[in-house]
Amino acid sequence: MASTMKQMERELRRLRKLVYYDELTGLLNRRGFHEESERIFRGTSAVWKRKQEKRQNSDVAFSIMFFDADNFKQINDVLGHDLGDEVLQKIASLFRKHLRMSDIVARWGGEEFVVALFGATTQDAPAVAERIRKDIEKIKLPRNSEKLKATVSVGIAIYDGEDSIDKLIKHADEAMYRAKTTGKNKVVIFDPLARHRVDSASG
Repeated sequence: MASTMKQMERELRRLRKLVYYDELTGLLNRRGFHEESERIFRGTSAVWKRKQEKRQNSDVAFSIMFFDADNFKQINDVLGHDLGDEVLQKIASLFRKHLRMSDIVARWGGEEFVVALFGATTQDAPAVAERIRKDIEKIKLPRNSEKLKATVSVGIAIYDGEDSIDKLIKHADEAMYRAKTTGKNKVVIFDPLARHRVDSASG
């Protein structure tokens, strides 16, 4: 009986890994990210609402960072998909290096990654994103890649009373798109008034 229970537990863990984790990078996948971050987002939203009701400072330290690898199709075309996968794995390892255990990071799909930072101030999030961006720049690409460089465009959305985490992710995605269209390899913060603001120039 005990042996059967252990087998069932192992099988449940295996199935959970298949459902919630990305096989290539070992990070959460999109489904896993929603599962993990939604609970924290609901808590953040509740704190924000209580502060609003009491007319207190409504700043709540929660943000979403959206990363997209620049020119990744070129990397795949020149180096091949296997080496392209290695680049994604190296990017994933840099998230593990720079993020805390309490942060939530996932491979959103393809060459896109999303991070939820809880307890990070409006100054912390851009600083973390910038450190990761700079380290990704240092990834060494192999042969036939003289004109290629591993870089990312990053969008950040700071929680400001959004009613769903999907809306906050959308804002971070918009900021990332702005980073893409204004030179790539930079960090852009979503501004609810101006819709975007460049936070750090390309390196």
